[in-house]
Amino acid sequence: MSEIIFLIFLGLAVWFWQDTLRARETAVSRARRYCENLNYQFLDETVSLSSLKPGRNFLGQFAFHRYYHFEFSLDGNNRFNGSTYLIGSQLQSIQLDHPDGIIHDSTIQ
Repeated sequence: MSEIIFLIFLGLAVWFWQDTLRARETAVSRARRYCENLNYQFLDETVSLSSLKPGRNFLGQFAFHRYYHFEFSLDGNNRFNGSTYLIGSQLQSIQLDHPDGIIHDSTIQ
């Protein structure tokens, strides 16, 4: 019986790891593309997980809600914060803390 519980736990851990990597890859690629579209530099080519919460997606199914932090630059001489919000592996919004005001885009497809 303990072997079955161990295998279930191991399977859940592997699933969670793969789901996290898939969501992170989505956050990196979408943040990079968004910055490129605005002619900004996506710095360090990475994002960092700032929040992870269990919840539901729009269909009522279980999904993790993830907030990722990243940095961007207007001209290479400064660093500003940005964030992405994902439900599951679907991007919901991107926010850039621009020095002239916050840019928040939730119409991303």
